[in-house]
Amino acid sequence: MRAELLNRWTLPRLGYIGLLFFCLVYFLPMGFAESKPMPYPPFKTANGFTRFTQTMTGFTPLSGWMANCILQRELKKQVSGKLQSHLSLYSGSDLLRGKARRIEIRGHQVVLNGLIPLSEFQLETREDSPLFVSNDRRPILLKPLDLSLTARMTEADVNAMLNNRKGQTLLNNLVVVIPPFGKQALDVLNPKVNFEGDRITLVSLVNKHNQPVEKGLPVQISGQLSAENSRLNLKNMDLQVSGFELDELKEVSQLIENYFGEIVNLNHIKVERHTIKVQVEQTDIVDKQLQFKANIHVEPQRKYLEKYLSAHGKKANSTKN
Repeated sequence: MRAELLNRWTLPRLGYIGLLFFCLVYFLPMGFAESKPMPYPPFKTANGFTRFTQTMTGFTPLSGWMANCILQRELKKQVSGKLQSHLSLYSGSDLLRGKARRIEIRGHQVVLNGLIPLSEFQLETREDSPLFVSNDRRPILLKPLDLSLTARMTEADVNAMLNNRKGQTLLNNLVVVIPPFGKQALDVLNPKVNFEGDRITLVSLVNKHNQPVEKGLPVQISGQLSAENSRLNLKNMDLQVSGFELDELKEVSQLIENYFGEIVNLNHIKVERHTIKVQVEQTDIVDKQLQFKANIHVEPQRKYLEKYLSAHGKKANSTKN
């Protein structure tokens, strides 16, 4: 009889006590852990007691783990390769309201959108720019977001990008105006890029669209890569085309130098219902590797933000809750 009572009452209670002990040992240090001081968020978050309770009971760590799994799944739709992501939270309940302290994404040997290979890639929100996003079916930022981007491309990465299927599609049927020939539809064939010091050299065959490769003209373009605001430019260009004298190419060379930045304009990046501004900070070529740093500002387009806020009974300037 006593053994039966022991099995029915004592053992289950020991299990509950063990679970409680595990939660205290594993999660309690997180509640007391010293953290790096962070700027006060520009919106309302859970109070200190709520954050401590949710951390100690495991709700916040579990919420962060689940959110990170979802983030990884969404990233893999656009990025292939080795990816790591980390989501820093205020609390689990804040996450349910679309609020997070920080996001950091790192990649090694990744390919973006099946086109752009990067040896190293890091994208993270700034410490003074936490995430606040709507939690409806089509999310929209409720506060502007500032991110920093660091990327590294090797010479092999650039050549792989230019010669893969998507790269070749972009380089075919290019419509350009070349004086004195006027508008031309051209194909860039067999492109090869070489990094020499601080200069980038592109060697390729340029041909009229859909013409045999044998009729292509060997072209070599060389220049110093520089960054101006959101644009990447080639400066001090040198253009060589087989069968043409240098004086005949001056006008074409100046045309390419003037408009290269319009072609590689990073503000052309589009995100649905948001506006993106890219400020290039640094572009260097070191040991045949292109190193790139930029600041990215993302903000919701006003008409979509006002539509969301009006549907939820809020004003455009009150997104504190």
